[in-house]
Amino acid sequence: MTGGEEPPTPSRPRAVFGGVRGRLLALATAATIPIAGIAGSNAWTAYQAALAQGPRNAMILREVAVARHGAAMEALREVVTGLAQRGNLLDIAPEACDAQLARLRALTPERYSNFWVLDPEGRLVCSGLPAPRGESYAQLDYVPAVQRSHAFEFGEFTIGVLSQRAVLPGVAPILGPGDALRGMVGGSLFLGFFLRSDRGTQVAGQHSVWLIDQDGSVLPFGSALSGALPPPDILARIGRRGEEEMQGRARDGTDHAWSAQELEPGLRLLVGLPVETEVAAARAALLRRLLELGVFLAGCLGAIVVGVEVAVSRPLRRLAARVRGWAPGSPLAPDPKATGPTEVRDLDRALGAAAAALTEREEALTGALRQRDLLMAEIHHRVKNNLQIVASLLNLQAGRLRSPAAQAEFAVARDRVQALATLHRHLYLHHSFERISLRPFLEELSRQLGDALGSGADSGIAIRIAAEDIELSSDQAISLALLITESVGNAMRYAFPDGLGGTIDISLAVQGDEVLLVICDDGVGLGGTEPNGDGLGLQLIEGFAAHLGGSAEIAGEHGTRIAVRFPIHHRSLEDTLRGAA
Repeated sequence: MTGGEEPPTPSRPRAVFGGVRGRLLALATAATIPIAGIAGSNAWTAYQAALAQGPRNAMILREVAVARHGAAMEALREVVTGLAQRGNLLDIAPEACDAQLARLRALTPERYSNFWVLDPEGRLVCSGLPAPRGESYAQLDYVPAVQRSHAFEFGEFTIGVLSQRAVLPGVAPILGPGDALRGMVGGSLFLGFFLRSDRGTQVAGQHSVWLIDQDGSVLPFGSALSGALPPPDILARIGRRGEEEMQGRARDGTDHAWSAQELEPGLRLLVGLPVETEVAAARAALLRRLLELGVFLAGCLGAIVVGVEVAVSRPLRRLAARVRGWAPGSPLAPDPKATGPTEVRDLDRALGAAAAALTEREEALTGALRQRDLLMAEIHHRVKNNLQIVASLLNLQAGRLRSPAAQAEFAVARDRVQALATLHRHLYLHHSFERISLRPFLEELSRQLGDALGSGADSGIAIRIAAEDIELSSDQAISLALLITESVGNAMRYAFPDGLGGTIDISLAVQGDEVLLVICDDGVGLGGTEPNGDGLGLQLIEGFAAHLGGSAEIAGEHGTRIAVRFPIHHRSLEDTLRGAA
């Protein structure tokens, strides 16, 4: 490549990914994929852990509520079961029974609404609060439940008949011999007792607590809002399971976490905790981590791009510019600013060594070509001299012959040899041993033929040449010289008999990759050629035309016209160098 040549312009994708910088950037990007995956997975795990904090907080609140409310209900169970196991409440006077139950209620009036005793059919026997004896409570849900199970049972949330406040009743059976039901002892727990704030919990913030009974009725505690309840489908699922944590949209559209646990068969406690702040914080933390990851990766890629540009791409571009500016025959000087990696410096030194080897090889080839030129010049000079000697001998020999026909044949042979001698003289005079410029050669050849055959002002025969200055290989030039010699010689010998004057035109034009040669005269035509009739001249013309790679078109109605179209044979540089090696 010489200094004036420009490198080929690559296509756009190759320009981006074909260079060292693009490939290293692609490799670095591929290497960051596992890092980005791990960091993204950690960010997502932290996000999920932050989202799971809401259900965990709800579970903590539930455990606190279950512990306190469960303890209150268990205390009610123990008190009522203890009264039932004593069994003497049915054996004493109703007034004494009323007094005992009233004293028991007075011990914790803020917790228990009332205590009472019923007979096996559910009629009131005695009560801690004044109430008419004998009134039937068989319609309440807990009476038939105890009659069936002979065990402690909680009733549904209800409004106490005597206290007119929301209570949770619990009833235990009084059993006689053979587990026969003798009566029932009941007590009711103020639901207001459950409404106290849960203090000492590990979770701050407003939350809601509900109790769900066996019929699916929901009792809110304190400031619990219905809008904070889960959707009906989730609430129904909670009613079918004993313990569960979940998170989702509440009925008012806010994000909540819920936790549920069964306190007693048919009685569940549900805690709801708003988690919108936690969800927003988790999302913000996720976005922040993803942004940090993106900035980190962008910074890494930027550093890689700058590093590759400074350490690799720039030294390679400098090296490429020096190679493009290098001309064969001149040394490739080392780069004084070579600060790139070792591989680039090694490549620089290798290219310098290759350039030096090419220079030495070029000098050797140049010397070989000079020697070849001298040798070829000497060969062509000697061939020209030998051919001229042969032509002179033929001319001398023709002078000793007495037969005009024999003299004519010797003259034809002399002209052919003389044409070849002229060709070889042009080859070594113009120092072009493989190609020859046609116009000066044709002018000398036609002048030589005219002198030999008597053409000139006195003969009345003129030779006109209209030829472009083109070059042909020596092989084609030999065939062309012999073809022109034969055609012009035939025209001068046979086209103008008896001193008839005329003109011989020789034209040669390039048409694309072909050459058109036309030789015509205004003589008598083909009827006057070669009286002996053997037609050797025409056969030679056709043979020379075929050797040129074309064919001869010969017409002789009004004078003779010979047209030959043949291709130009280009000898490749490889063939030239192979011949010089």
